[in-house]
Amino acid sequence: MDELSVKRLLYADDQGILAPSVCGTKRCMKVNVAQTKVMVFERGESTTEYEIRIEGEKVEQVKKFVYLGSLFTNDGKYARDIERRANAGNKMNGALLAVMNSKGVSRQASLAIHNGVLIPTLMHGSESWV
Repeated sequence: MDELSVKRLLYADDQGILAPSVCGTKRCMKVNVAQTKVMVFERGESTTEYEIRIEGEKVEQVKKFVYLGSLFTNDGKYARDIERRANAGNKMNGALLAVMNSKGVSRQASLAIHNGVLIPTLMHGSESWV
């Protein structure tokens, strides 16, 4: 594959910024390569390896990552994301079980806990679901 050199393409919290130089912006932003990941979406089991470098430093290629509460995988499937969310909900439900079953907690309080803690745990990031 041919080498592609991008001189100044800076990202800050999901925002693309083009500048004539590294310090072409007021804040002199720089990409944190340690927190930057690259993923290739592919069908099937194959994985194409790419070597992406930013100012000579290799960017880690991953097969999965969590973004806005959703699990993205390189096969593009969402079954593992659903399983992960269900497990988080079950874990939260188990942690709250003693409180929810306590005779000292009213039905109204149990419902408030369910709607205020359990449901948000399951639904976190749902605005990014397909």
